[in-house]
Amino acid sequence: MKPDPNPVANPVGRWADKQVPVSTAQIKEWLRARDTTVIVRPVIDLADCVPVDSYEIPDRIRRRVELRDHQCRFPGCPKQATRCDLDHAQPHGQGGSTCPCNLVPLCRRHHRAKTFSRWRYLIVLPGYYLWTSPNNRHFLVGPEGTRALDPPASPDPEK
Repeated sequence: MKPDPNPVANPVGRWADKQVPVSTAQIKEWLRARDTTVIVRPVIDLADCVPVDSYEIPDRIRRRVELRDHQCRFPGCPKQATRCDLDHAQPHGQGGSTCPCNLVPLCRRHHRAKTFSRWRYLIVLPGYYLWTSPNNRHFLVGPEGTRALDPPASPDPEK
């Protein structure tokens, strides 16, 4: 079934497959249909930051990070967060906590780039990351996408 093309201003749910809001009327329609499965999940407070005492990431924390960030937080990467590693921004072995405020979804390729090359990031605010590239360019990555903060170096030294 397709979602209501004109959802209400204050949606009460989300269609996970398409990442779109749905209205009460749409949910009622789905509940009446025999061939539809509706899964009700509790509201998750994305601002919650309760750490655990281990390196391993519990599903409840992973879900918060995936809901907050939706995709890999490397500049320009579209890979869905559900298919990403979760990187400890401050390494766990150096005192970094295992909690949503210290975890960032990175696809395997970009997790390795951050770990084994000179790509680095800082968490500016929850969901916003300031990346520095190996050639010292800066990118702000957040819910609106990636924004380059400085122009690329000119190949012509005369300019």
